[in-house]
Amino acid sequence: METNETATATEDTEQEEINLAPAEEIIKNLPDNSRSHLIPTLQKIQVAYRYLPPPAMELLSEFLNITRAEIYGVISFYPVLLTTEPGKYIIKLCYGTACFVKGAPIIGDKMHERYHMRPGDTDPTKLFTLQTASCLGNCGAAPMAIIGDDTYGNIDPEKTLDILGEYTLGDAETPETEEATA
Repeated sequence: METNETATATEDTEQEEINLAPAEEIIKNLPDNSRSHLIPTLQKIQVAYRYLPPPAMELLSEFLNITRAEIYGVISFYPVLLTTEPGKYIIKLCYGTACFVKGAPIIGDKMHERYHMRPGDTDPTKLFTLQTASCLGNCGAAPMAIIGDDTYGNIDPEKTLDILGEYTLGDAETPETEEATA
């Protein structure tokens, strides 16, 4: 396996430099090039990058001697494996039966109106990525969402937008707020 310090990945029309050193280190530490290492290696690479960058998948393809199509076939089967960089906060909106009946699709529509994202999308500011979940395990508090590490129950569209607004405000650093704290 050749060593590449960085590679260029094309996403839409935007160019992005990817440091391949973390992926190379993960791959280098595999005991052999057995296909049985594919899923655990994908998981480790995702932890390193927060998603699975195409140049890292190319390195893995070469090392395991499998096609990129085979790798992406596995990735597409597991919704937790991400092929695009997620926003700072991943929103998991429950679409289980109780949450669905109590308005989760309406909450999703309101998020789309405000933040221009559907399930699987990241908002234009790259602050939020919206995902759906089959069940978050607390049907008594339906509808539910997890935002980053925080869990919210008994939400409605307006409450959800208020909660997301708090994350937006928390991330907005303006010169006025920096001066006020100085």
